[in-house]
Amino acid sequence: MESTVRGGGRARTGLVLAGLMAMTLSAAPAGAAGEPWDKDHHWVSARIGVAKSGATLAAGGNVGYGFGYTWMLGNSVGWSASAGYDVLGKYGAAAEVEIPLTTDFTKHFRMGPAARPYLGLGWGVIYHKTYRTGADETGFRQGIYLATGANTAIGGMGLVGVDFRYMIEQDTRSINPTFPNDAASSSVMSLKVSYSYVF
Repeated sequence: MESTVRGGGRARTGLVLAGLMAMTLSAAPAGAAGEPWDKDHHWVSARIGVAKSGATLAAGGNVGYGFGYTWMLGNSVGWSASAGYDVLGKYGAAAEVEIPLTTDFTKHFRMGPAARPYLGLGWGVIYHKTYRTGADETGFRQGIYLATGANTAIGGMGLVGVDFRYMIEQDTRSINPTFPNDAASSSVMSLKVSYSYVF
């Protein structure tokens, strides 16, 4: 039963990712002067993909999505703020969920006329909750993370990209019977595709 639930979740996540990629590749956003990475350009982004806890007894990863705002400060450096909703895993009906509120600085590197990889560091506050475990817990955590990925310009000033984050969260100990964790700090990883509208 457990493998069926996980397999179905992976298939749905794959379909959602494929659909988002198809929509972003067919989009034709309004143009703006210069390149998306130029100073004082602003990005509004949507992301969808997968997220997973690195805790020892964590469930398999599940779907995650989020929204963000980026302000390019100059020299291909951007400041971003974002909010997300990540289902870290499920065991039957029980679920472990996080809502991260994060901010970071990223440096974007030219790799050609349209594509640029980036590397960044960030910090965030995370609302963590378990559902339908019989002993649900809620609470806030904080964490620092490394962000990396790449964006490609499409249709003028639109961007499609991929974003990977590796976060180390603090105060993660839990005696929850379904999602136990005896570590003071744990990792959370996410991989998401994104679309950004640039103005």
